[in-house]
Amino acid sequence: MNRVGRVVVTGRGARRARRGHPWIFADDVLAADEDLRAGDVCRVEDRSGSFCCWASFSPASRIVLRRLSREEDPPGPATWLERFRAAVDRRRDYRVDDPPCLRLLHAEADGFPGLVADRYGDVLVLQPTTAWAERVAREHARAFAEASGAGAVLGRMDAPARRHEGLGRGVEPLWGHVPREVPVIEAGVPRTVDPWTGHKTGLYLDQQENHRRAPSWFAGGGEILDLFAAEGGFALPLARAGARVVAVDRSPGLLERGRRAAEEAGVGSGIEWVHGNAFDLLAAWQREGRTFDAIVLDPPPFARSRESRRGATRGYRDLHRRAFHLLRRGGRVLSFTCSFAVDTAAFEGAVREGIEEASASARVLGRPGAAADHPELLEVPESRYLRGLLLERVD
Repeated sequence: MNRVGRVVVTGRGARRARRGHPWIFADDVLAADEDLRAGDVCRVEDRSGSFCCWASFSPASRIVLRRLSREEDPPGPATWLERFRAAVDRRRDYRVDDPPCLRLLHAEADGFPGLVADRYGDVLVLQPTTAWAERVAREHARAFAEASGAGAVLGRMDAPARRHEGLGRGVEPLWGHVPREVPVIEAGVPRTVDPWTGHKTGLYLDQQENHRRAPSWFAGGGEILDLFAAEGGFALPLARAGARVVAVDRSPGLLERGRRAAEEAGVGSGIEWVHGNAFDLLAAWQREGRTFDAIVLDPPPFARSRESRRGATRGYRDLHRRAFHLLRRGGRVLSFTCSFAVDTAAFEGAVREGIEEASASARVLGRPGAAADHPELLEVPESRYLRGLLLERVD
């Protein structure tokens, strides 16, 4: 499959290769074979020529090397099929509806740096963000489909992260016939997924378990505000449980998809879809004296780099201050951050400051995270990107 070359790294890079974080950055690369190309597998060595690991090569990226194996023998096609089958087996006990939607590969956490694989009904969607991952996706599409029981494979080569690798963007079938619409059941609610143009690979699968559990967290029902609602991942199961939901998003396209999904699920009358900016609407409703029994805050990343952390924490503080002004006494807030550059302490500190500025107080009832089919690597803090707080107002 891939050509094999040689890369020499610094002592720091060698330590990272042999243990700890599976990425090696450009600053730690001393030399590389001239004929190495993006996507090639390379033998990583220290200055003395001693073996460190096998890695994929990405010369255009700040992350030049992504560790593939620490075994002496080079990994090959049999390795990737074995790892894929193992990843599928690890999810055998994961709660799945029929037709299913779940993640089967979660990049580094499943031994496939730069590649995710999501199953929607009979369709397997592969989304590679590196040249190596794209090669694997193209060359093993049919084998991965057969191992997972899927009947077709779509390549979503359109993730924004690809620009950091110098890769083009597009969407194309890799094996079999891929329909434009795929019926699934997500968090117990019937949905129709568009694998070609849906967000990420079709849906926000990392929130699937939280979507499923949300009705029990807001058992009292009542009127619930769902900010950054997207296609209604939280709104639909909450409405199905009897709540009256106000779903807000700034994307008309996502709101329309959510509206159609609500009608298909028979809960259209339980959700009011509102197009607008969340911060502006919160300010307007505060002036009007409007309140809610519960609020869901699931915003897009406020910080995509460490340089933007200060602005992000200010955003989380302001968001929670405004939200708690609208929250009735005894009400609950389910809040998330997916900004890996803002660590847990900074996020919770910003939330606490916002609540204090609203002259309120809250107890923590839980800290939900990503669904179990999105595993984390302990040595990769970035893999714990989705962190949540379930709060109850107690003043």
